[in-house]
Amino acid sequence: MERITAERLRGKIVDVHAHVGMSLKAYASGEYPYGDTVEGLYYRRAANGVDLGVVFPLAPELHFDLYELIRTGRLVRDESPVSPSPYALENRMLFTELFDYCPELCDRFIPFVCIDPERDVPAQIDAIGEIADRYPIYGLKVSPVLCQAPIGSLNGPGAPLLDYAARNDIPVIAHVTAHPGERYSQVSDTIEVAARRPDVRFCLAHCAAFHALFLEEAARLDNVWVDTSAIKIQVDAARQGLDFMPKAEERFVSDYSDHRTVMRDLAARYPETIVWGSDSPAYAYIARRNQGDGSMYTFRLKGVFEDEKAALDALDEPLRMQVGSENAIRLLFGAAGSAAPRQP
Repeated sequence: MERITAERLRGKIVDVHAHVGMSLKAYASGEYPYGDTVEGLYYRRAANGVDLGVVFPLAPELHFDLYELIRTGRLVRDESPVSPSPYALENRMLFTELFDYCPELCDRFIPFVCIDPERDVPAQIDAIGEIADRYPIYGLKVSPVLCQAPIGSLNGPGAPLLDYAARNDIPVIAHVTAHPGERYSQVSDTIEVAARRPDVRFCLAHCAAFHALFLEEAARLDNVWVDTSAIKIQVDAARQGLDFMPKAEERFVSDYSDHRTVMRDLAARYPETIVWGSDSPAYAYIARRNQGDGSMYTFRLKGVFEDEKAALDALDEPLRMQVGSENAIRLLFGAAGSAAPRQP
């Protein structure tokens, strides 16, 4: 199968952050969203003028005790897991769905594999290698809070996963937060991991929580980008003063009454760093989540794909193509994707 190249993406709108697959925990717990398909994501993007984009699995649950996860929110190893290692089955199913079940759509997707930052790392790499023997892999995605494993483990037991990314010249997209009660995905810890691995490209998801200090640090690092996935509900949460967002004095300065205004200000301040992503279907997030400090946090946030695309379309055309295309190409392909050197 033909591999997608940087040149093929020139002038195209690229969504760098979206999910396909199923969360059985979310479905059983009455949470939303709980899943999506390759076909569903394709048509949602097409209806909104998005040419193609990144996709990765939704949840890491099949290696763990599903009943315990539904009951307590905790990940506990299953004695006879459905998936032999974290994400092994979820990753394989994504690539099977895309390339074997929906091959007519495969030129519209840039598939990543998901990783757990600390558990069963050799087995994860073996499972990723089996996928890579058949299909193209364009990057790694890590959601430490869903894995209930700290991002800093990528500088410890998970380091071979970053070695894999470096050897194959592929990026890592990381879910991040600035909420002090969430022990797994701190943006500060993620930037520390990225700073120690200049041989790997990183993308901090969800606007780096609009944390002013860490947005500046990300912009100073040549190997770090920041995506805007789920910007609408992130802005809503900041405007409402919800406690998982940075305090006003720590926050990037903008008018949080409209997510499109925040997008314009972010892109104007960091034109080489910001990349656009939808977070489909998690631009809505209605769930209870284990935070790692012994607590469960209840989220009730609602957006739609059109909100995410409206943020990109709020930019003037040169900046819209920078954020929606050129920066994505540099993130995905590094030096091979650079039409011009990145400005400091």
